[in-house]
Amino acid sequence: MQIVVSLLSAAFALFGRWIQLHPEKIVPTGQFMGPDSVGARLFRLQVAVIGTIAVFGGTYGALNGFLQFATFGSVALGWTMVLTAVATGIVAAIYVRREANARPMHQSNSPYGWWP
Repeated sequence: MQIVVSLLSAAFALFGRWIQLHPEKIVPTGQFMGPDSVGARLFRLQVAVIGTIAVFGGTYGALNGFLQFATFGSVALGWTMVLTAVATGIVAAIYVRREANARPMHQSNSPYGWWP
């Protein structure tokens, strides 16, 4: 059962990465008036927050599931596993945010409006 949970958590982390790297694929064409409109800024903030939480939570869940077998019921190994999973989740979230920020902003060619 832990393997299935770990695989689903890894898929959740990959979804968080995808949503941060491709936000233009989840918004209809012409949704916002311009790139600096309040709605567009709020959308980019929502994508960043939801994607970061998904990457952190998915990474933590995947490592927690895989490393659960290595604790053998030990409290010290359990805490070490939790701290390792949290640290890895934070590193993964930071890495994906940097990767998303390094990409150029999407340029819309739509005559109906701008989309992120």
